[in-house]
Amino acid sequence: MLRPFSLAVSFAVLLAGAAHAQETLPVSGKTCADLLASYDKLPFKDILPLPEGPILVGGEEKPITIGFSQTAFNHPWRVSMLESLQAEACRHQNVELVVLDGNVDVAKQSNDVRDLLTRGVSAILLSPVESAALVPAARAVNDAGIPLVVMDRDVPTAKTLFIGQSNVTMAEQVAERMAQDLGGKGNIVVITGLKGSSAAVDRDKGMKNVLTKYPDIKVLATGDGQWIREPAVPLMEDFLTAQSNIAAVFSHAEESSWGAQLAVARANRCGDKIRHYTFDGSNAGFKSVKAGTFGADGNYTPFIADIGLRAALYTVMGQAIPGQESYDQPGQRLLLPDSPTVVAENADEWIGRGWGDFEPTPDPCK
Repeated sequence: MLRPFSLAVSFAVLLAGAAHAQETLPVSGKTCADLLASYDKLPFKDILPLPEGPILVGGEEKPITIGFSQTAFNHPWRVSMLESLQAEACRHQNVELVVLDGNVDVAKQSNDVRDLLTRGVSAILLSPVESAALVPAARAVNDAGIPLVVMDRDVPTAKTLFIGQSNVTMAEQVAERMAQDLGGKGNIVVITGLKGSSAAVDRDKGMKNVLTKYPDIKVLATGDGQWIREPAVPLMEDFLTAQSNIAAVFSHAEESSWGAQLAVARANRCGDKIRHYTFDGSNAGFKSVKAGTFGADGNYTPFIADIGLRAALYTVMGQAIPGQESYDQPGQRLLLPDSPTVVAENADEWIGRGWGDFEPTPDPCK
């Protein structure tokens, strides 16, 4: 089952700043005091830095409202992403956030973006459910002349800035470790993230880039795990029924990996010693690597929304965004550095630096 967490609201206006330091913020359930206490641990806080205090536009302090359309709050990775956004907002007393929950529904998220426009926000942050499906909503923001900062998953249309780490190179690192562990040969199955999302496309691309060097590693089957646990269990059950010789599972998300492991145990296939390679970068995932449950965990941090807010504020203040570049999609990109893939050799170093305070699911085969 999925780890429990509280989802208090479907949308909220979040007031930040010292005057609200003890107010509990919706969704994350933390106060500004809580978030500011851990601000220095954010991995990219020095990218597009802003001093603490009010944001001045044209030398004046005025209220600034920034909208955030999030994919969903049904996953703790997404909640951690929100917390980094809230932490940055808490540093600037005249910055207000309007946060909308997309509920993993493209139609709802499209409407949410338009709702933010009607609220008269100064800029919009968007982390899309699917890439192509959010193009009309993104175009509506551009047509309104509002800065649009896209995070984590891209949209193939004009935007002010796209911010994210490279899912391609991260997947290459994980796939290379898998290939080495398998000795360059064996049968694997793949559980992808949500079909059509840029992260799933890029992680699949990175894996395939590596497997071209290892012709004796065969992909037997691929299925859409949607980033979460429940779809991965029946997918893996089907794979196990159809295939008698599976050496490894390449999953795009930790939740999918834990689901696949449950399916292996239920099928009485623990004796097959199927290896698991995954992504997400949680502390629980890193502990699973240390325990040998995962062979590698792609270290893709959710703590990027603070950069997104700073980028939006730079734009509102009329400041250039250093480090932005043209790339193979419309608009500009701020490519964040890769974080090292977590494997047995460096797991101790990374435990405590990931996201989430939950414990890993026990390996059902142990």
